[in-house]
Amino acid sequence: MIKIMNKISGLFSLFKCHLIIARASLAIAVLMLAATIGMMQPVMAHDHTRAATDHIATMIHSANSLLQADSGDLETRTTEVTRLMDRYFDFPSITRFSAGQYWRSATDEQKREYEAVIREVIIGTVVRNFDKLSGFEYSHGSSLAKGEKLVLVSGKFTDMTGTRPLVSVNWRVTTLPNKPPKVLDIEIENISMLVTQKQENIAVIRKNKGDFGSLIKAMQEKMAK
Repeated sequence: MIKIMNKISGLFSLFKCHLIIARASLAIAVLMLAATIGMMQPVMAHDHTRAATDHIATMIHSANSLLQADSGDLETRTTEVTRLMDRYFDFPSITRFSAGQYWRSATDEQKREYEAVIREVIIGTVVRNFDKLSGFEYSHGSSLAKGEKLVLVSGKFTDMTGTRPLVSVNWRVTTLPNKPPKVLDIEIENISMLVTQKQENIAVIRKNKGDFGSLIKAMQEKMAK
């Protein structure tokens, strides 16, 4: 049985009323904090496809173990969630992609600041919602190679109480040579969190006449609220 966020029924309404970073972060929390794969993994034709599928299965198992051991102590939870997300998510690639073409024009200092702040926002949102998990069962669907460097791992979350609709999810997992698989993006009902975040970030920068620092400032202000 897989357990994820308790009272997650407001998830999609949150997507519509908050900044996209909070939306993406909460989606990450929902998808990470599941328990076990509800069916056996199929035999894959390619090693990198198998590796990506196993990566998601291991992530879910690890997150469930952490959830069961959670004592409610915020400092301990933050440390453990940070370790978990650093292990399974490709923060450097998420950072670069979400900044779009403006990443190339940012200074080295701005790049460091942006990478730190987006990581902090995502992890912080997961930590704050960590104890709200429960009630969903996850089942693996399929794994499809997108070339040699990317695999789309699909599945579904089912509310065991029957009060919330089925949620289809896709993980985009990078499988780069000589590197472990990492989650690059999450799609919920075919909506890419990373692409949406990129579009929102670019809109902020363009509104401020191409100033990359304006995006960092906006994210810092969001964290301070």
